Amino acid sequence: MTQQAQPSQADIARMTTLLIHGHLADIYALQKVNMDVGNLPKLGLRDILLVTQIGLEPGITSSKLSHLFRMSSPLLSTRITALMKLNLVQQVEDTKDRRVHNLKLLASGKKVYQFWYKRIEALAINILMTHSLEDMNQMEERIEYILKSVQSSLIN
Repeated sequence: MTQQAQPSQADIARMTTLLIHGHLADIYALQKVNMDVGNLPKLGLRDILLVTQIGLEPGITSSKLSHLFRMSSPLLSTRITALMKLNLVQQVEDTKDRRVHNLKLLASGKKVYQFWYKRIEALAINILMTHSLEDMNQMEERIEYILKSVQSSLIN
């Protein structure tokens, strides 16, 4: 086996984002990084990814989250409400449009975000150290092709 070059910060960030968006994150992969969370709330995979995305993009709207995770609005609303009850997330009315609510992490949500981001980033580094960047690029292209094909067939 050839020695892999140390991944760049840009590659690590890209792979971490792919994992957060669920393209590579299956339940078994995240179980490997799921360790004792101490006094943090135990969350399911979907909630971990939602909190992590809100942490990456403070002020994100529900509609953008729904699009990113291909999640229905009612399901997302249920998950956001649950995260609000856990005091992890808050909805803030947009200053320009009162109908729009931006999502932000509360202090405890930021702790959850930091905890899980580090675990997902470690998984991304492990993937990059195990597989070549060329393999990752090909996989990303194939996933994108498959998603576009499925979307196209559903529309037609």
